Amino acid sequence: MCLKYLHCLTPRIMLGVLALICAGVLIAAYIMENYFDIHPCQMCLYERDVFLTAGGLSLLSFFIVPMRFKPYAVLFIGFIFLFGAGLASYHVAIQQQWVELPSFCAANDFSAFESIESLKEQLLKTPFVRCDQVTWSLFGLSLAAYNALISLILALFCGVWFWKK
Repeated sequence: MCLKYLHCLTPRIMLGVLALICAGVLIAAYIMENYFDIHPCQMCLYERDVFLTAGGLSLLSFFIVPMRFKPYAVLFIGFIFLFGAGLASYHVAIQQQWVELPSFCAANDFSAFESIESLKEQLLKTPFVRCDQVTWSLFGLSLAAYNALISLILALFCGVWFWKK
């Protein structure tokens, strides 16, 4: 129903909406981490980078890109969201043990510490979350699953908007 009104959105409005959605997702992740102690794993941080990249490109495109290229910027951002949906889906597959845990999710690099005491102090300050652990879920879906859904919906939103234009 709302798809028939999608063509009414100008490229500037689309870029602004995408930037606001990305900012909202990043603010929600910050609040969950700092106020509710839901700590991210390495894959979660990569998934945040997708929203940071898409939001930054949306904002830059909103102000800098000439009007005739703004629809292509929206399409490119849609591909970034599609990549983010794939990354989040891979994270869900890791959490469900459908695929093997990547080495960067379980590896620890201790070469930067001069002594055992500094290593112990750092380990006590920083919580380590493995990528195969579900730290929070709602209705049986983890944050990675919600991230995959949000990213896929945003990718489809960008693609359908570009197609309607």
